[in-house]
Amino acid sequence: MTAKFIRTVCAAAALYFAASSVAFAQDEASAPNRASTAQTEKSPTANAPKSSGVEQPGARAGHRTVTPRATADTLVAIEKAGVLRVGVALIIPWAMHDKNGELIGFEIDVAKKLARDLGVKPEFHPTPFRDLIPDLLAGKYDIIVSGLSISAERALKVDFSNPYNETDVKLIASAKSPAAGEAKLEAFDKESIRIGVLEGSTAEDMTGVVLPNAQIIDYTDSGEAFNDLVDGKLDAAVADSPRPDIVAQLFPDKVKCLCDIALSTYPAAFAVPRGDVEFVNFLNAWIASRTSNHWLERKRAYWFKSTDWQTKL
Repeated sequence: MTAKFIRTVCAAAALYFAASSVAFAQDEASAPNRASTAQTEKSPTANAPKSSGVEQPGARAGHRTVTPRATADTLVAIEKAGVLRVGVALIIPWAMHDKNGELIGFEIDVAKKLARDLGVKPEFHPTPFRDLIPDLLAGKYDIIVSGLSISAERALKVDFSNPYNETDVKLIASAKSPAAGEAKLEAFDKESIRIGVLEGSTAEDMTGVVLPNAQIIDYTDSGEAFNDLVDGKLDAAVADSPRPDIVAQLFPDKVKCLCDIALSTYPAAFAVPRGDVEFVNFLNAWIASRTSNHWLERKRAYWFKSTDWQTKL
């Protein structure tokens, strides 16, 4: 069961997940030359937090482009179409394919319930994490339901709902790493330490802030990062909980999770095109309703605090 599960985790990520986010509206030509796999290391300056805005020629330092307001009434469009188009990145256990190829996960349950309460059908658009916001702005779907953390830079591009979930960012170490025995974050803040992260994610940003001296290795596939960690090719990996916790349970002899230490805790929210106030109001009301009747709490408990769902993979 253990070997089958981790193979499924990695296969699902490898097939459907090309995660890396703040390319979130960065032109490829202006983006830093960064590693996209574990084979290439980034320059020491790449540990600084990234910008998700597009730098304009001749713009003042630090300038960010603000996306214009949407003019469409999304709720009316959804009702007319009879479909809620959902952008989601495939990250276990938020969203993944089961043994029958069907989408399952916390965000899938959330989106299905949201669509049902709107009286429409959900239409899922699995999308690399880095492309979620650009594709939303391009009109490819109506909403991002993908554990997207709230940030000021992202809010220049999209409107966020109130938070409907909260996630810890944790570090998991290879048992082969000399820093693993110390069981403290400071031991990993060295130039010799290689830490794998999902490119453009909150985990990447926080690793650069908390462990600025470590070598941050970008991955476009979270499954590959955990594979390399288990194989001892990385000293550590940083990711959203419960992924580090799950891998630590599956490979107790090969990895060690600093599960009691969070690099950060961030709120996750729905994201929609800027300016659609009515849609945001509806989403906030939906979150309040599904919080008060404990529906969201039950779903979080199932997907994040249990491993019962593993039998579906």
